[in-house]
Amino acid sequence: MKINYIKEEISSFFVLKPSPRSWHIPFLAGFAVGIPLLFGYFFADVRSALTASLAGLVILYIPNSKDIFEIMMKMFVCSFGMIISYIFGLVFSFNMWIAPFAFGIFSAIAYYIVRYFNLKPPGSFFFIMMASMAIGLPHHPEAIPQKIGIFTIGTLNACLICLIYSLMKNKKESKSSLTTFQINPYVNLVESFIIGICMFASVLVGQIFKLEYPYWIPISSLAVLQGVNKYHIWKRGLHRIIGTIIGLGIAWFIFSYVNDILWICVCIITLQIIVEMLITRHYALAVMFLTPMGILLAETGSSTSLNPDYLLKMRLLEILIGSAIGCIGGWFLYNERIRFSSIKNLRKSKIVLSKSFLK
Repeated sequence: MKINYIKEEISSFFVLKPSPRSWHIPFLAGFAVGIPLLFGYFFADVRSALTASLAGLVILYIPNSKDIFEIMMKMFVCSFGMIISYIFGLVFSFNMWIAPFAFGIFSAIAYYIVRYFNLKPPGSFFFIMMASMAIGLPHHPEAIPQKIGIFTIGTLNACLICLIYSLMKNKKESKSSLTTFQINPYVNLVESFIIGICMFASVLVGQIFKLEYPYWIPISSLAVLQGVNKYHIWKRGLHRIIGTIIGLGIAWFIFSYVNDILWICVCIITLQIIVEMLITRHYALAVMFLTPMGILLAETGSSTSLNPDYLLKMRLLEILIGSAIGCIGGWFLYNERIRFSSIKNLRKSKIVLSKSFLK
């Protein structure tokens, strides 16, 4: 029985699932990430352009709708959320001990709000990711307004691409009736609390070990926690580790042999398109290309990018630590006994509080 189960698992690793997403989305993501990079290249400021490219990932929240007003409303709301997340990270990066607590609280709140409004995948991932990347950067208060401005331009670029795409797509289609955010009143506070604890632990570990840019730990942990059940989380963690090891090899090759900034920009755009084509089909395969793309976006032009061997060793360590924290957090997240006990205690507390207010 176990042998058959192992065979099924191994065979499933080589199967591509059908994608529920439109084939346009990967190319939209490529445009949203690529246009700021090309502008940065021509104006000799790729480092700033990378910030705008990160913000362009908001286009992945584009809803599957025919109503342009609904599409743009959701895109602007998500863009605002991304900007707030980035600002939060920049502001709270001033102290290495306060940052983990602040980030943990922010992650729990962001997860709760996204679940409450039933925002479809990628859900809270990119909001928390932007905060983690910003909170891991060196704190330079004088540069914060400029960074926020560049990040905002990146979100506006994504919204403009989304608007043009929606107008072209709906030119010959009839409009659908307007729908708004669907409210989910039964959000589990326990899930938000566990996510917050995992994010707190991820940043704290990075600070304790004095890692230069520790944001890969919470990003990896959060990516693993996107699983829908305990089995899916452990499988996702394993796929992430396998994909990361191969992806680091691709990143090492790019950093070692691709020196021209224009070709690095082309690599980032190409990798982004490939990732979005694969992410819903095969997670491990997508991570093989996601790892080098993420490293190129985060490290191009930094001091560590000059030493690819050191860079990739550190990223491997951070991704392994983050994946381990994600797997441990996933066990708590989907442990029925813990969930039942926590929900029961929360309901008791709610009854006690309501009675005290009535008195």
